[in-house]
Amino acid sequence: MHDLVHDIAISVAQTEYSTINFRPSSAFEMVRHVSISEKDLLGEEAQVLDFIYKSNKLRTFLIPSGDGKMMNQHFVKTCLSRFKYMRVLDLSGSPVEKLPSAIGSLFHVRFLDLSYNSKIKRLPNSICNLLNLESLILRQCTALEEIPKDIGNLINLRSLVITTQQKYLPKGISCLISLQLLHFRRCVNLMILGEEIQFLTNLRRLGISDCENLESLPPNMKLLTALNSLHINECKKLDLMKIREGPQGLRSFMMRTSDLEVLPPWLEDSTKVLQSIGVAGCDNLTELLELQKFTFLEQLVIVSCSNLSTLPQGLHRLTELRELKIKDCPKLSKSCKRQLKGEDWSKFAREAKIILDSDVDTDEEEDKDEGAFDDHNAISSDN
Repeated sequence: MHDLVHDIAISVAQTEYSTINFRPSSAFEMVRHVSISEKDLLGEEAQVLDFIYKSNKLRTFLIPSGDGKMMNQHFVKTCLSRFKYMRVLDLSGSPVEKLPSAIGSLFHVRFLDLSYNSKIKRLPNSICNLLNLESLILRQCTALEEIPKDIGNLINLRSLVITTQQKYLPKGISCLISLQLLHFRRCVNLMILGEEIQFLTNLRRLGISDCENLESLPPNMKLLTALNSLHINECKKLDLMKIREGPQGLRSFMMRTSDLEVLPPWLEDSTKVLQSIGVAGCDNLTELLELQKFTFLEQLVIVSCSNLSTLPQGLHRLTELRELKIKDCPKLSKSCKRQLKGEDWSKFAREAKIILDSDVDTDEEEDKDEGAFDDHNAISSDN
């Protein structure tokens, strides 16, 4: 920001917010929110720690992710015992091997991020005492052996991102009545998602990425009455055909790298609300259901589905469709070119944005289009 705006912001914040610049005010003890830049840490860790330890009302503390010199076991333990008013605790990328049980005393904490920690094997069960916790991020905690069995105590939890070595999740997850976002990321041993998520009636977004041994989802997804987004990425063993009834309020469905030959028929349970469909890397896919039934469909993205040769009849009648994108699907692109020559499709093309393989003419444009599926609200590799 402009220097003048920065000065005004500092003036308004007064002693409540601080950036470490080694000119601490005499009122540093009153600071509640602190951020430290990498530049500040160069050879000055001891001085920074001295400043930090003077505050007993700290609520937010941000340091460069993965700074091993500062974010060590002793520092984390000290933070947990000293800063009882902490609201935001970001330990992402830290080399900490064991999370102290004292974390359970941070009653006010709302956000806890332990992402990209490859050493933590277990979380203390005291973490389940954080009744005000709203977000728990365990992304890429590749050594984590299990989720605490009493996780169901976190009744205010709204966002949960998990990487774990577990085969089966604790049943307590079904008690997370406030949960709105649930994402499983690289849970390589996870085999079944069943009743532990089936009764999360407030769940809005479910993401599953790189769970290579996952075989099934709950057969009655209809019970997930608030679910509006289902994104599945790199789960080749997952059989979506076992689902008997799908969610009826689904607005976004994205699937990448699946052996399915046809889109799951339960998607038709959301014909009146589904707005976005994306499929990528599905080489066995030959059929897309009767998409003309999805009267509110706004976006259709198809990437690298080599055996998909035609679009469903009547697709041009979808008056709400605003974008049709086809990439790396030579058979389908060729078929669409023929369809566009028809009178009805020509009118449709004027109202909707249609992007085919042939529209990418240069290497530069292809580079810009790399990851096109992700750009259309699909699950990114690190979401």
